Amino acid sequence: MAMTLDELKKLFDAEGIKYFVDPDRPALLATFRGVGDPHRVVAKLEVGGKFLQLRTIGWLSCPDDHSSVSAVLKAIGAENYLRRLVKLGWDPSDGEIVAYADVWLMDGKLTQQQFSRILHNYLPVIDMAYRRLEKAIETAHDPGDMGLEDLVDAMGEAAGTRLPEPVRRLLEKLRGKGDAETDADDDDDDDDMYV
Repeated sequence: MAMTLDELKKLFDAEGIKYFVDPDRPALLATFRGVGDPHRVVAKLEVGGKFLQLRTIGWLSCPDDHSSVSAVLKAIGAENYLRRLVKLGWDPSDGEIVAYADVWLMDGKLTQQQFSRILHNYLPVIDMAYRRLEKAIETAHDPGDMGLEDLVDAMGEAAGTRLPEPVRRLLEKLRGKGDAETDADDDDDDDDMYV
């Protein structure tokens, strides 16, 4: 019951994601817009369709002789400790930094809901980790985990303006400063959606 490329394409189609098909292997390439930067991601099937990997392409780089490599490796280690699905890797041979999510399918089928959850974990994490690692590369100092306030600031910077008031209110609610009565009504179990 391994996954086929056609099944992977259907999962992407159902999420409304535009992609390119790799002509040489069972893989799809898509670009996702982040807070400020686009992220190119390949979704590839391996081991005869029993293994699915999402992986960034051309994401970040920090050669082993760079003055910031120590801070970058500490940030990568911290991110890997914090996250469940998404892991970061560094290739010492060329300094490439990648973010990936691995899923062993084996004899199971990946449902649309599972795939959607994978994307809703993977994409925000790579966006936040990108900004953290970018700053570590620039400053040789790990700025730490990007919190919601940092993300809001980055969104405002990327838009070149202050966020619209409805968006700011929603983010305030998510941050825990919203209306307590409204918060109590929200019984959604997605508290750890981006972990």
